[in-house]
Amino acid sequence: MQKVCITTVKTGPLLLGMALLFAAAGCQPAAPDAAAIAKAQAADEATIRQLDADWVKAGAAKNIDGWDAFYADDAVVLPPNQPIANDKAAIRRSVAGLLTLPGLSLSWQPTKVEVSKSGDLGYLHGTYQMSMDDGKGQPVHDTGKILEIWKKQPDGKWKCIVDTWNSDLPVPTSTAK
Repeated sequence: MQKVCITTVKTGPLLLGMALLFAAAGCQPAAPDAAAIAKAQAADEATIRQLDADWVKAGAAKNIDGWDAFYADDAVVLPPNQPIANDKAAIRRSVAGLLTLPGLSLSWQPTKVEVSKSGDLGYLHGTYQMSMDDGKGQPVHDTGKILEIWKKQPDGKWKCIVDTWNSDLPVPTSTAK
């Protein structure tokens, strides 16, 4: 007669350990899907484009309050030929100075809008066209480029945090001798 030996292994702790391992693996957050990130970025880019188009309308209407509404509370404006405007009062003075120029006609359009993968920052760059009257009432035309940096606020709304523009025209030279 042959003896058969059967060894038993305590499977309880092993099965419990495996169950905990699988449960922990199932609780890990899924890695962000590249397609979902791209879709969110495209939606945010469209939002920034629409906000910028609304901003152009406020500028065309010379609406100082409407223009200021696009800036975050901590925005910085870097206007051409002026000091930096880094508080609400200075920004308002700068915007009012621009929008009250005699004969002002102003518009701009984005060339590119891009939003970070994290979805909290975006930028827009593009071009502008502007006409105004000089000191003698003669029209002056200008073209240039713009750069806006946008930040998603805690309430989920996008606001401009940095705004700058400058002319493509050459710096005038003095002809006085």
